[in-house]
Amino acid sequence: MSSQASVNELVIALGSNHNAQAAFTCAIKALQELGQMMLSEVICGKDFTGRSQRIYHNACAYIVLTKAMQYADIEQKLKQIERRCGRNPAKKCAEYDYEVVMDLDILAVRFDEEWQMNLTRLPLKSHDLSGVEQVAGFLLD
Repeated sequence: MSSQASVNELVIALGSNHNAQAAFTCAIKALQELGQMMLSEVICGKDFTGRSQRIYHNACAYIVLTKAMQYADIEQKLKQIERRCGRNPAKKCAEYDYEVVMDLDILAVRFDEEWQMNLTRLPLKSHDLSGVEQVAGFLLD
C-alpha cells in the first residue's frame, strides 16, 4: 500500500490483553474523533500463539474518515492512540507476559473507490474475520 495515497475509509483491528475495558473505552473515544465509526462485538479468548497466559479482547472497527488522510499519517495516529491508552512497547515481552494494553492494526483501506486489504494481515485470524463480517462484510465477498 502506498504511504502517499489518500484514504477515505478503513477497517482496523483492536486488541487488548491488559485493562481491556478501559483501553477499549480510550481507543473508541479517540477513533471516533477521526470520523464515523462502527464497532463489532468484542471477542475474548486465549493468546492464539500460546506465548501469553493473558486473555485477549479483540474487535474490528469500520471508520469513515471525516477528512481523508495519508496512509502513513493514519499509521502514526494509531500508534499515538495506542500510547494514549496505555501501551508500553517495552512490556510486550516474556517478563510482562506480553502485555499489550491496546493494539490497533489496519486490516483494509479504501483509496478513492478501491478497497485494499493489508496483505501482512492475511489470512485474517478467526476473531478478525468475525469482526470484519460484522462491520464490513462486503470485503469478504
